Amino acid sequence: MSWRAIAPRIAGTAPNGTCRIGRVDLIVGVNQQKSVSGRKVSGNGPSLVRNLLPTHTPVEPVARPDHLWLAIYLPYLPLESLGHGNNNQAIAVYEQQGQTQQIVTPNQQAQENGVRPGMTLAVAQTLAPALKAVVRDTATEKAQLTQFAIKAACWTPAITVLEDGLLLDIAGSLRLYGGTQSLLGQIRSWITDKALLPCIALMPTPTSALLCAHAGKSICVTSQSKLNAAVRTLPAQMLATHPKQHRLLMQLGIRTIGDLQRLPRNGLARRLGPDIVGRLDKLLGQAPDPQAFFTLPPEFTRSATLPAEGVEAPFLLPFIERLLVHLEDYLYQHHILVEHLYWCLAGAKGPLMKIPVPLTRPCRDTQHLLSLSQLAFETVQTTSPITNITLQVHRFTRATQISGGLFQEMQSDANDGSTLVERLQSRLGPAVVYGICIQADHRPEKAWRHCTPGETGLLPGGAQRPLWLLETPRPAQASQGFLQRLNYRERICSGWWDDHPVRRDYYQNTTSVIKTWIFRDLNSGQWHLHGIF
Repeated sequence: MSWRAIAPRIAGTAPNGTCRIGRVDLIVGVNQQKSVSGRKVSGNGPSLVRNLLPTHTPVEPVARPDHLWLAIYLPYLPLESLGHGNNNQAIAVYEQQGQTQQIVTPNQQAQENGVRPGMTLAVAQTLAPALKAVVRDTATEKAQLTQFAIKAACWTPAITVLEDGLLLDIAGSLRLYGGTQSLLGQIRSWITDKALLPCIALMPTPTSALLCAHAGKSICVTSQSKLNAAVRTLPAQMLATHPKQHRLLMQLGIRTIGDLQRLPRNGLARRLGPDIVGRLDKLLGQAPDPQAFFTLPPEFTRSATLPAEGVEAPFLLPFIERLLVHLEDYLYQHHILVEHLYWCLAGAKGPLMKIPVPLTRPCRDTQHLLSLSQLAFETVQTTSPITNITLQVHRFTRATQISGGLFQEMQSDANDGSTLVERLQSRLGPAVVYGICIQADHRPEKAWRHCTPGETGLLPGGAQRPLWLLETPRPAQASQGFLQRLNYRERICSGWWDDHPVRRDYYQNTTSVIKTWIFRDLNSGQWHLHGIF
């Protein structure tokens, strides 16, 4: 069938023998076609139709933002970290500020009685006589935020731990978790179950997300073009960091961030300081605002199920070696060293025992860890069958890169004193092997204490001390020759503040056989042997 016959069927016949295709009238000919406007168009029929049909612009995929910040504000974190989140009694957390005790976080019952953050504890107790005051524990708050950050790491690795909440960059996780609303719903469901009245804000910049969350404005803005309208109504006081800036904003009648934006930048920087202009730029995304991300603490846990029940150490040795090889790979991948490890043994009915393997210095050598583990397992005595063995490591340190020697045979042997201490601790137990260091006391029997092997302290200066100090001074007989050999007298009078005062004159007694350290008690006049050099 020719194009002349097909065209009327496609587009219909128009007056004067033309074919109407869309809004263009064509005179269909054999060699050329002419449009109504008089423009000549060459080509065969099908290509002509393709060229003159209206073109459709391809739909571009929706551009995802490079950064999308989710701020989680926990207003009752000081109370919840101390276990008072769901208490029906009026409770307030306070902290010491100079000479005054200032309220940090009151619960809802205390707020109903007029207690507010920032007021002194005396005023709060006047308003609410039954108020229970609790001292703030920032270490507990930090520990709870760390646990929240570890949980939030399942959604994004870009997490910033703040003083009263978390800041998450979730732009890279939107597609994985089904979009913004799906991911936001998961995080909101989790934090609502863990904390009391949290506030969540999703914004294109970190500062805008933080300010909205602290202002109690739960909002979701994913476009930079809508950022300005979302933050214009926020209080301008939230950008001020000094009391002077707070007072000046009130005096100038600047209530919102929108009021700040209407002021000239030069005048604003001159009156309030350039820092507030910088924070305003970070708020609107006009200046970079880098964040310090939270790093998950390293932890290694690996288990092996035994093919059969066993109680002997040789039966466990292949599984111990296999787990240590996995540990060595983990240490090399993360450029860290292990400081302490545990072996956990379990049976059919549950955990049996936990075997520590202490180290005097960080290490990642499989053979060295294997030899220490073998010594530790030699002391294990259990009658219950072992079905599972687990290797746990929670203490790590950063590895220092050291270049290897050119001649391997000239390197020093690793079997030094620290290796001996590690083997003794693994065989006898950490509580049996210890070191000795100096402590501040003039009395010789109280001038030392037990310490961790390898721990160093201040070395004594001046007077000499014997290497062997007797636990209890022994009485000695004084003779004429004995008195003539005495030298280097040292008087020690100390301990008057406790129940063991001493008043002694110490001497060194040197013979052809031995050198001793003796003293004369100034209270009784008796002589005693106290040490041997």
